[in-house]
Amino acid sequence: MEIAAQPGLRELRRALREERRPVRPGDDREAPPEAPIAAPLAARLAEVRDACPRLHARMIALDPAQQAAVLDDAPAALVRAQVGSGKTTVLVHKALYLHLVRGVPLDQIAVVTFTTRAADELRARLEELAERPVAPDERWLMGTFHGVACTLLHRALPIEHLGYRPDFAVLDDDASDALVAALVRGHKLRVPRRQLRERLRAVVADPAGDELARLAALARDARRAQNAMDFDELIDHASALLAAGGPPRPRWLLVDELQDCEPRELGFLRQLRGPDTRFFGVGDPLQAIYGWRGSAPALFAHAETELGCRAAELPTSYRSTRTILEAARAVLGAQPSGTGALTSARAAGAPIAIRRHHDPIGEAVYLAARLAELHAGGVPHRELAVLCRLRAQFEVIAAVLGSRGIPLAMADDAQAEGVRLLTLHAAKGLEFRHVFIAGANVGVVPLVQRGDTGDPAEERRLLFVGITRARDGVEISYHASPHQHGASGGPSPLLALIPPELVALHEAAPRPPAASILDAPRRAAPIAAIPAPSSSPWTVGQAVRHPRYGAGVITALAADTIDCDFGKLGPRSFPRRRCPLLP
Repeated sequence: MEIAAQPGLRELRRALREERRPVRPGDDREAPPEAPIAAPLAARLAEVRDACPRLHARMIALDPAQQAAVLDDAPAALVRAQVGSGKTTVLVHKALYLHLVRGVPLDQIAVVTFTTRAADELRARLEELAERPVAPDERWLMGTFHGVACTLLHRALPIEHLGYRPDFAVLDDDASDALVAALVRGHKLRVPRRQLRERLRAVVADPAGDELARLAALARDARRAQNAMDFDELIDHASALLAAGGPPRPRWLLVDELQDCEPRELGFLRQLRGPDTRFFGVGDPLQAIYGWRGSAPALFAHAETELGCRAAELPTSYRSTRTILEAARAVLGAQPSGTGALTSARAAGAPIAIRRHHDPIGEAVYLAARLAELHAGGVPHRELAVLCRLRAQFEVIAAVLGSRGIPLAMADDAQAEGVRLLTLHAAKGLEFRHVFIAGANVGVVPLVQRGDTGDPAEERRLLFVGITRARDGVEISYHASPHQHGASGGPSPLLALIPPELVALHEAAPRPPAASILDAPRRAAPIAAIPAPSSSPWTVGQAVRHPRYGAGVITALAADTIDCDFGKLGPRSFPRRRCPLLP
C-alpha cells in the first residue's frame, strides 16, 4: 500500500487501522511440541550414537528438521533455512557427521561461505564440536569463495598457464580502484566515474573496444604484469583451471548462504564439484539483498535445478519473538521465491515500537538515552545495535553517542564491546537482543535515488533482514524534518504493512535542554550568557560545537550575531546574548 508523501504518526495510525487483520486462532500460544522422531531418523541417530557418542549428544538437542538435514545422505541436497532456524548449526554438524560417522577426511570436505566472519565462525564451531584443533591442512578447502579459490590457485592449480607465478598477490578493492584510476589518468580515458567498479565487473575486456572495454583490458594486463589479481579474477582463474582438468575434487561440497551467489560464483561451484562430489547447500531466498552484484532469490531455485538437489526446509525460527517474526514477515509482501512456512519457537514478546522524532538530532538524543537505559538494566553494549539504510545517517548518531560516553563498535568487529552501528546490509548474519532501525523515512526505506526506486521486493527483504536481527526488541523511528537528501518527512510506507496488533506507536520524546544534548551526562553547569562584544571570546575561524548541529566554524562576527558554517548542515546565525555555541 502507499502512504502520502508527507505522512505523520496520525496517518500511520490510520493506515494501520485500515490494514487491521484479525488475530488468528492460536497466535497467543507457544510453538507446538515437536513431533516424534520418525523411525528412519531414529535409526540414523542410533548409528551416530554408536560411532561418536559426543556428536550424538549434540545431535539429540537439534529439532527433527535439523537432524534430518544433517543425516541426509542424498547426493545433492539444498536446505531452505528460514531466518534464525540454525543453518550454521546444521552446516557444522553436517561436516562433523561426514567426518566422524561417515569417515570422510576433513581435507576432502570443502565448506564455502561468503564472509571472513562467517568462515571464522564455522571453523571455531567445528573445533568446538570436534573438541580438538583443526589443522590448517585439514581445513584448506574451508573458507570464503575468494579464500578457497586463492588457496587452490596457490597450492593445486597450474597458475603459470595463465601467465602468473605461484607467489601472486591479491589486490583488495582500494588497491584495484587506485590502479584503475591511474590507468584512466595515464591513458586519458573518458569513462563514467559513477559505479565504475561495478561497470568494469560486467564488461568484457577488449583492447579494441570502447573506452570502458579498453580500460578493463588495460587493468587486466597491468595486474598480470604485477603478478596480482583482484577478487573477481581469483574466482574466474580458478574456475577456468578447474574446467581444464585440475586436481581431484573434494568428496563433499558444503555451501553456506547459497542465495547470495552470483552467476560467477555458481560457475565456480559447478567446476569445484566433480562428477563424484556430493553437494549440500543452505540458504534463505528471503535474505537475498545483494542484487547489485548479481544475486537474486531466483538463483536459489536455479541452483536447486542445476545441481539436481533434493529440497528440504528448516521452518522453525529460534531467534526472534513471534511478534518480531510476524512483523518482519508482514513487510515482505509478495516475493519471487514465496515466504514458505515460518514458525517462531518463542512467545509473543513486546510489540514493535514505532517512534516519530522531530529530526535526526532529536532521534540521536533519544537513542543515547534509551541505549544507556538498557545498558544500565544489564544489557551489554555489544547486544545493542542501531541500523540505518545509509552510512551517512550515522554521522549525527555517532556524535551524540560519543558525547554521552556510549562506546561506537566497528562494523567488522563482532567481538567489540560497543553498541554496533551498522547499515542494514552490513547487519546481515548478525543478531542482537535489541535493534533500533533509525531514519526509516519515505524516500530512504525503500531507498529512492534520482527517481529510481530500485527493486521494491529487495528493499522489503532488506527491512526484513534488519528487523530479524533482533531477539527481544525492535524499535523503528523516523523524522518529521529529515536531513537526509531525498527523504520526506514521514514514515516508510512499509511500516503500515505491519499488523496493528503488533505495533506500539509513540510521539517524539521531549527535547532535553540544549546544553545537555551533546554534553557528557556529568556536565551540569548551564550555558552562560555571552559577554558584550568588547570582551567576546569568539573569533573568526574558531572551532565550536552546537547542541543540535554539531561541529562548526565561526565565519563572521557582527555586533549582535555570530555566523557559523556546519558543513553538510550549512550556515547558521545566532544572537550573541544567548548564544548556544560551545568553544
